[in-house]
Amino acid sequence: MTHLSKIRPFTMRQARLDDFEAMEPLWRQLDGYHQARDPQRFPHKQDEAPRSREYIAEVIHCADRALLLAESCPSLEGEASRLIGLCLVTLRTCPPGPVYPVRVIFEVDNLVVDETMRRQGVARALLGEAETWARSNGAKEMLLNVYDFNEGAKRFYEQLGFQPLRVQMVHAL
Repeated sequence: MTHLSKIRPFTMRQARLDDFEAMEPLWRQLDGYHQARDPQRFPHKQDEAPRSREYIAEVIHCADRALLLAESCPSLEGEASRLIGLCLVTLRTCPPGPVYPVRVIFEVDNLVVDETMRRQGVARALLGEAETWARSNGAKEMLLNVYDFNEGAKRFYEQLGFQPLRVQMVHAL
């Protein structure tokens, strides 16, 4: 019997400014999910790009950040490649305090996979790329925030070894 390794139907790369328009549907899915679950904290903005071109340019050109993309491979049926996921990572150095030593950590700020491509290893691959980038930049820890209403994301991150560090609570005034 021949062993065939599974070939990923997508590739990973860092974002370029010419990806700006192609990223918009992913940002809209990410924002729409949060807006539907917490409209007060995430108000819907009519007729506005989810992220400005200036913001994306700043992220792309910042040495302490990486905007990683998952892009589908062109199909044999002639379907063009398209962006199917993105992950924004920020490298932070936390100064020493009375209890903690200096720490270099990286924070996953945003992670989204196109709803038509979920459960196909895209998010896992994006986090793997993020981890590789962070390690190459001296990070020793990964950190992320996930809203309490996002049960699916919490389960996914726990399956990958993330553990709750603290609970942040809010009280509306």
